[in-house]
Amino acid sequence: MANRPAGALGLREGDSEELLRLSRSTAGRAGLAQRARIVMLAAEGLPNTVIAERIATTRTTVIGWRNWYKVSGD
Repeated sequence: MANRPAGALGLREGDSEELLRLSRSTAGRAGLAQRARIVMLAAEGLPNTVIAERIATTRTTVIGWRNWYKVSGD
């Protein structure tokens, strides 16, 4: 059986602006900007494999950060 694509990740109120700020930051940690971009692309409904290609990371990393946001939201 093939994997089903993950649905769009729902963002909490106010997170969109903060994620955008973090993703564009040049002063912060690169990992934090990457995490913000992953969550934003997941919220747009892009498949995990496409996000991984765009961010130059692995599908496993994308799935991990997607799940982390769902659970903690930080």
